Order: sequence, then structure tokens, then C-alpha cells
Amino acid sequence: MKIFEDLKGGFQKILSDSNWLNKILLGGFLLINPFLIILGLPLLDEQPDPEWMKTAFLAVLGFNVLSFWFPLGFTYEVLRRARTGSTPQLPDWSWGVLPRFAKEGAVKLVLAVTTLLLPVGLWMGFCWFVFIHLIGLPAGLLGMMYAPAMLFVIPFCGVACSRWLDGASVLDCAFNYPANFAVFARRWQEFLLASLFLVGLNTVTCSMIYTIPFAAVFGLCLVDTWFGPIYADAAASGKAAAPSAAHQPSLPMDQQPGAGQK
Repeated sequence: MKIFEDLKGGFQKILSDSNWLNKILLGGFLLINPFLIILGLPLLDEQPDPEWMKTAFLAVLGFNVLSFWFPLGFTYEVLRRARTGSTPQLPDWSWGVLPRFAKEGAVKLVLAVTTLLLPVGLWMGFCWFVFIHLIGLPAGLLGMMYAPAMLFVIPFCGVACSRWLDGASVLDCAFNYPANFAVFARRWQEFLLASLFLVGLNTVTCSMIYTIPFAAVFGLCLVDTWFGPIYADAAASGKAAAPSAAHQPSLPMDQQPGAGQK
């Protein structure tokens, strides 16, 4: 089936980059600093912790607050290249691209909050109230209700991010749920299948807690590689999702006017 070939092709596009591992490791380090996990887990214990550990944790946390925008922007560039069919799939890390990564990382965070985190939070609150509070089921079962929610909301985050690349405003992409749903509905099978693969992959790769930062970046790059062409097909199949005449899909960094000029 073509969709399975496309999913396999997503892995191939990422792994064909000779520096893919270094790019993912750097992105993971900037997204969620591993030292934040190493220092943070002991602080959750009831035992008293050394003062230096608390100071180090706050220092690493401060660094992480400043750095996690960059890998979000990095994955946004992955989506842009997948949307336009450009290669290589993974952009290069350099000092010159950090301002753009920071800006687009902020956009991606806003869209993720409204199209992914907020719906999941509302769903989990509903599940807790109905199944735990009213019915009285064990609270441990609440975790089982998280994955189905992610399965359905991940595509909407991808659609919103892709619509921004096509010229829609941040607020429209974040809150125009009917427009996002209209795009999703045109290729809902492909969107959900790609999302299912991502949820399963993250379940495996995040099983060891110290791999979470790197698994998260790899998963974001992979799903953006899948969603780019799926969205492109959906956009081409309906007027409402097609780019406006005034806003064509933005080009990858290395194809924009002036790229490579000093």
C-alpha cells in the first residue's frame, strides 16, 4: 500500500542524512536537557537533597528555558521541507539559523498548546471526572486514556503548523478548528495512520526515561516528514486548504533568496 511505502520513506529520508544522529542528539539536548532529568528525579524523593543539587537543577532549567525553542524551530524546518518536497530532510545546525529556529519554535509552541495540549488536557480532565471521580475506577487507569487522545490530536497540530507555512495567521491556525478539521477530513486515514505509528514509536523509545529528549526530537522530525506530503495532498484536493495567491508555501532556508551569500 502506498501509505505504508510513504511511512517507510519517512524513515529513509531521515536516516539517509549522514549526520542524522548528531542533529537529533543536539536537538534532544536543547529540547529537554538530560541533566535536567538526572538532577530532577532525586528532587522528587522525600529525602533531603544537597543544596548544590537544587542550585544546579535551577541553572540547567534556566538554560533549558532559553534553548528549547531551537529544536522546535528545527522540526518546523523539517515540516517545511516535507511540505515542499525539498531535500535534504534534516536542516543543518548553525549559529545563523538560530534566530529563525527560535521564532518558528515559538509559533509551533503556540499551535501545539491550542491544537494538542489543550484538547488533551480537557479530555484527561473529563476522563478523570467521569471514570475516576464519578464511577470510582482506580486512578491508575487514567494513564490508559492518554494515548487515544494523542492519536486524534497530533494530526490537528500538524495541519495547523502546515497552514501557517501556507500563509495563514498564527491565531487562525491556532483557533480556526473548522478549517483545520476540513483539511484533516480530506486525508483522515493517512493522518491517523501516521499518528498511530508515532504514538507507538514514542511508547517504545520513551520507555527508558533518559531517552525521552532524543526520542521526542526524532519523533517530531519523523511525523513532520510524514505530515508534510499528506497535508500537501489534502491542500491540493480542496480550495479551502489551498495556499492563497498572496501566500505561497515558504521555501526551505537553503532555497530562499540570498541563501549561501555572505
